Amino acid sequence: EIEGLVEVSAEHGKMEESQAEFIHNLFRLGELEVSDVMVHRTNMHAVNLAEPTDKIVEDILASPYTRVPLWEDEPENIVGVVHTKDLVRALKAAGDDAGRIDIRAIAKKPWFVPDTTDVTDQLNAFLKRKSHFALVVDEYGEVQGLVTLEDIIEEIVGEISDEHDIVVQGVRPQPDGSVNVDGAVPIRDLNRAMG
Repeated sequence: EIEGLVEVSAEHGKMEESQAEFIHNLFRLGELEVSDVMVHRTNMHAVNLAEPTDKIVEDILASPYTRVPLWEDEPENIVGVVHTKDLVRALKAAGDDAGRIDIRAIAKKPWFVPDTTDVTDQLNAFLKRKSHFALVVDEYGEVQGLVTLEDIIEEIVGEISDEHDIVVQGVRPQPDGSVNVDGAVPIRDLNRAMG
């Protein structure tokens, strides 16, 4: 009923279209699971702990993300998450000598959440834990991807862009107005990219 009232208000100009969309998105949030909004593991930026420390530091600092998972032995075996602020502090304490940094010591323990978690529950968990980043696992404990507080907020307010965001790869507008899209592009990302 409330959604109907919002729709009528938007149609008759009593409410802006963006406000109506915001309210509709809030209602739809409860229908989504974490697997619907996560970044799939094939698109995750993660760092191999077997690399030399200076290479790891360079890779994390070059990343557009503030939190970077660390893996060991195989990419699905996430053993920690490094926040770039912690890395910069450690680098400063080491006199800018990346080789003297103990990456494991500054990494935080990964937080794993089931892929079937309701998005509203995950939002509340992020707020309660004061954390913005979780790794998503399936029923067998296999890493499927990651979810951030920003991913969930974007489901409500729409795309949040900043100077470090990466444009959706695999979406290519054509001169005739059509669009070529790689089959691996998630439908939700395509919908966002196309408005």
